[in-house]
Amino acid sequence: MNSPSRMDWDSSREAAPDLPRYLQVAKDLTDKIAAGKFPVGTHLLTEMELCQFYNISRYTAREALRQLRDAGLVSRRRKSGTKVIALAPATAYSQPIGSISNLLQYGEDTKLRLRSQRRVVCNASLAKALECEIGREWLALETLRTRPEDGCPICMTTIYLNVELPGIDKRIATLSGPVSAMLRDFYGLRIARIEQSIQATLVSARYAKLLRVEARGPALRAIRKYYDESDRLIEYADATHPGDRFTYVMRLQHN
Repeated sequence: MNSPSRMDWDSSREAAPDLPRYLQVAKDLTDKIAAGKFPVGTHLLTEMELCQFYNISRYTAREALRQLRDAGLVSRRRKSGTKVIALAPATAYSQPIGSISNLLQYGEDTKLRLRSQRRVVCNASLAKALECEIGREWLALETLRTRPEDGCPICMTTIYLNVELPGIDKRIATLSGPVSAMLRDFYGLRIARIEQSIQATLVSARYAKLLRVEARGPALRAIRKYYDESDRLIEYADATHPGDRFTYVMRLQHN
């Protein structure tokens, strides 16, 4: 196995300075695999070797390798190391859903573009979904989420935010990062519980244009409800993902 040079890492880091460190490392390793420096069937550096080479923590190395595994580039087995199984990642975005942190990380790893915001008054069906009384107001957002590295659309999402949060309209108007980070930084809210449901659906004609796919093509619809520590519904998100661009990955294990 050929070890990559320090110069290779430095140049890749300069190319993606805004990405979290584990994504920088994952991107660098992905590029090296594509370039043939780690051929299919060979093993990558161990976690400890990655820590020394990239000057990162064990946690960062583990998260970087998890990105490669979720992309279908490597397989990992205890005591057997990390083996390269493909030269190019799958086209779908992989979203692990094993914990609350996994779901919140999704917001950190992707780019959100706010298309519109408005206040809505709940009718009977919306009030049922938002677990509130008919006639109550919520702040409704339409957003487009993309991959930061190439701008490829991942999903269209309608988000409803609780207007009990003071100044939420202005906060959203100047939003530059994940909604969850804004709720944490400005309101001190901790997401204590998330409920998620996923179902098969079709892409509407309007969403198809924004997502750059054919209308009525297959899609996944994911509805997420975010609750704070007082069990108050803070955020409701209804997302449509093109079927060929998104994969949910669930890991279950015995305690």
